Amino acid sequence: MTDIKCPSCGGKLEIDPNNSNMGICGQCNKPYAVQWIHSRSTGKDKLDLRFVPEKMDYQPVKKKGPKKSGWEPYGWKRGVALVILFFVLMGIMYGPKVYRRYQMDHGGIAIESQEQP
Repeated sequence: MTDIKCPSCGGKLEIDPNNSNMGICGQCNKPYAVQWIHSRSTGKDKLDLRFVPEKMDYQPVKKKGPKKSGWEPYGWKRGVALVILFFVLMGIMYGPKVYRRYQMDHGGIAIESQEQP
């Protein structure tokens, strides 16, 4: 087997006895993933070295709460809907009385006057 050289410093890459896919440079101590890729067209093997970082800066993603739609309890959409519902119900309950009063005040309905003898 040929000696594999470190792409960083040119030192000899030593294969890890526990994992044959890992190599560590004897000079700079950088770990590399060693992979032989076989080409079907040429029939030759090609060496692929990839640097493996010792420690990855991993920070878990904070989960966001569920998106508020406005219809949850005490949401602004629910409040607006309740105000509109209140005015619609008031219109249904008192609308005819208010309309009759408006017509009486503006001469739309004639009221029979009671004559006293």
